[in-house]
Amino acid sequence: MANDEALFLARRLGYGLRDGEAVSGSFRDWAVAQLKAIPPLDFYGPDGTNIRSKFPAEAEPIKDFAEACKAFEIYRKTIEDTQKRGRSIPQQEFNKLMDSKVQRPFKYFPLWRDCLVSVLTAVNGPSPVFERFWAFWVNHFTVASTNSEIELFVGPHGRNIRRRMTGKFGDMLHDAVINPAMLTYLDNVQSTGPHSPQGKQHDGNLNENLAREVLELHTMSPSGGYTQKDVVEAALALTGWQLYAGRATHPQPEPGEPYGPFFHVYRHEPGARTVMGKTYSGTDQGRNQAAEMLADFAAHPQTAKHLSWKLLRHFLADDPPAESIARIEQVWNRTSGDLVAIHTAVIDEVLAKGHDTAKFTTPQNWLIQSLRVTGAEVPTSTPYPGTGHFWIDGLLEELGQSYNKCPQPNGWSDLKADWISKEMLDRRLRLSYILGSQLMGLKADFIVSYAERLAGKESDLAQMVARAPSIREATTLLLCSPQFLNV
Repeated sequence: MANDEALFLARRLGYGLRDGEAVSGSFRDWAVAQLKAIPPLDFYGPDGTNIRSKFPAEAEPIKDFAEACKAFEIYRKTIEDTQKRGRSIPQQEFNKLMDSKVQRPFKYFPLWRDCLVSVLTAVNGPSPVFERFWAFWVNHFTVASTNSEIELFVGPHGRNIRRRMTGKFGDMLHDAVINPAMLTYLDNVQSTGPHSPQGKQHDGNLNENLAREVLELHTMSPSGGYTQKDVVEAALALTGWQLYAGRATHPQPEPGEPYGPFFHVYRHEPGARTVMGKTYSGTDQGRNQAAEMLADFAAHPQTAKHLSWKLLRHFLADDPPAESIARIEQVWNRTSGDLVAIHTAVIDEVLAKGHDTAKFTTPQNWLIQSLRVTGAEVPTSTPYPGTGHFWIDGLLEELGQSYNKCPQPNGWSDLKADWISKEMLDRRLRLSYILGSQLMGLKADFIVSYAERLAGKESDLAQMVARAPSIREATTLLLCSPQFLNV
């Protein structure tokens, strides 16, 4: 049994409790209530009020893919204009121009503001348990700007996932896959059916990346029994799905075409497709195939099994018990992938088994919990690469789990073995000292009280924190203790 039951569960399933914060009623009721409604992503201050006025105009996030694609069109035009101007100016002046006109507004600022509003909502918003589940799904459907021009699309991608958190997994899967972020990240925008009009005219190449990752990572895993032929057929079914961003994607713009996901019929492979034994007709020139196929992947029994395991690996244990996986799987199948029911079942499993297991905090989880515990201000600096990392997405990058640069499409690991190295721990140690420095001049009573709740009043941790010469040292001892690093 944990020293403080509510604190233990709030840390395992959410982002912990602030100084003086309590769980009203039963923990289960408190946690489950957060799953039933989607809280707004907002600029929450420490008291829950809106602090948007503290930030420059560049902090306003892009809300949806239509807005993002319009911005992408401007971005491409700005690059073109800047490069033309660069032919007649010195290289150093051109570099400064590219930084001010292209890199900062279209690369650095979009990621900073999306990360900022996400962290402010997690730290100061009303539903930390909801935010933890959302973070899980955003990582599950990873997109990253490591190899694509998707900075403008990262925020809308997360919002697409967020708006499906109270519905069915099948709807979330569709919205997470058929959108400009994922279609660009996994190269579907370059995929052309070999027998499509464009393929026959220009020797189009089929790209299997999206189809393979949807099968392997996003749904059933290789245990689903699909073959290489199924991957190819799925990739053919996905051909044609791209994005419309005006002249940025279409030299001759389509009059009246809405900005956002776009089905390019001239790149779609014609005819019926057969994937894992089911045939999808070419109705509506093939526009139907991707949605119908994704719905079947979402409903596949192995998808329920694989994602039940993955949810419990994140919230319960690096190697979750088979009987726990089976219970989540049963709920998944009984409710046809109802996410509120599935997330509730995960909470119940942690309530039943959490004390027998442990999880090591990922850098993102650790940073948000550290900010909530200490009350240190969420960094509000705007990004200036080359001048340090003390803006919010820069901090996550410094900690080893950057907001937008996951190296592989399988997402950031949530396994202890991947975060326990000396280098990773040293990064947390340095940041703990910085957070503690923000609290200088304050009494360390609330840090001591937290250590007592975490480890017990007579524990070595509580005694060391109480004897620390300053709140800076006390904060560092607490945040880097085994009791805080593990949850």
